[in-house]
Amino acid sequence: MITNQQLVINNLEEKIRIFTHAVNGKFIEEEDFVMANTEVPTDTFNILLPKTSHINNVSNIRNSIENMSLKEYPFSTWIDSSFLNTDWQDLMQEYNLQEAERNVMMKLENTLNVGQRNSHQLMITHVRNLDELNDYKEVFISLFGGTPEKDALENYFNKFSEVNLGSEIRMFIGRVGEITVSTGLLIESKESYGIYDVMTKETFRGKGYGSEMFQYLLTQTRDKQKPVVLQASDDGKNIYKRFGFIDVGEMVVFE
Repeated sequence: MITNQQLVINNLEEKIRIFTHAVNGKFIEEEDFVMANTEVPTDTFNILLPKTSHINNVSNIRNSIENMSLKEYPFSTWIDSSFLNTDWQDLMQEYNLQEAERNVMMKLENTLNVGQRNSHQLMITHVRNLDELNDYKEVFISLFGGTPEKDALENYFNKFSEVNLGSEIRMFIGRVGEITVSTGLLIESKESYGIYDVMTKETFRGKGYGSEMFQYLLTQTRDKQKPVVLQASDDGKNIYKRFGFIDVGEMVVFE
């Protein structure tokens, strides 16, 4: 039986694969890890994801990391804290990767009892064309203002092709009047749904837009029996607990 932590990892792997293929990047898939190389210098989308605590072939991982280093492409490593043994820690230190954050893995058993939105401040739209994708991008990139990552993300989204996205991924934007203020992303994998990118522009925060988008995403699951997974900051996890999510583990991010 698949563990709760593995549900989170598998869904994140699906997200990484989709967003690498969306820019015709290189997706490396091994038994013990996957790695995304988008060919863009962004550590938001270039990700090393360990899939087990046991490293089967360390040379494969080193080759992947060194290829990124040679091209001067930054990347992040997302690892289940239960995998973080001496072997993985030594590898992080070898390449001078520093712990940047920790996220709480969370799971909702199903969406059978999810109610409709209790607020309709937002007009929420499924992204289906270039203009709507640009609105999504604008909110997403606004969180990186004044950093080198902002330019990298502009480059990434300029290469982004919706044609390469399958039906398992749905992007949403939330508008107040004519202004796009929030985003949300729902990804269906074989075993679960994953919620990502619930973002609100800084000047519009504190008005409940993020919560409304989040609740809307929960209503959009096609298979109500499937669990929903996500990763939350320690500060944000209480919001998701109100919707019935429980803690199932911890993800450590190295950059």
